Amino acid sequence: MKRVVLDTSVVVKWFSKEKGSLEAKEYIRQLQQGKIDIFLPELAKYELANALLKGKNLSLPVAKQALSLFYALPINFVAEERSTARLSYKLAKELKITYYDACFLTLASKLKAVLVTANPRHQKKVGSIAKLERL
Repeated sequence: MKRVVLDTSVVVKWFSKEKGSLEAKEYIRQLQQGKIDIFLPELAKYELANALLKGKNLSLPVAKQALSLFYALPINFVAEERSTARLSYKLAKELKITYYDACFLTLASKLKAVLVTANPRHQKKVGSIAKLERL
């Protein structure tokens, strides 16, 4: 089965009608059909909730519904380990990206998964570290 790491820029689109939201929701469909496995670092939970609160300014009832859907999906959340923390830090320094962004890249590399991003900074800097799909 294809392993996929989605960064939060893609997951946020599941709960909006912005450009790329239909493509982002296709990953939910593929997940539910058993065509892919989605992996996210634990920090994606916090990034998503913050993006819904600050970026999308969702009302409490709408946010509760969005978070309920998110947590109901069969997503594999991966806790950070010492070795991945070190690699994420190294990548963040080398690529001049945030530590948060590097965590997704590290996870994709570790799992030999495809990293899917709508983040232009990832698209420019990832290089050969991980397989990359652009949303």
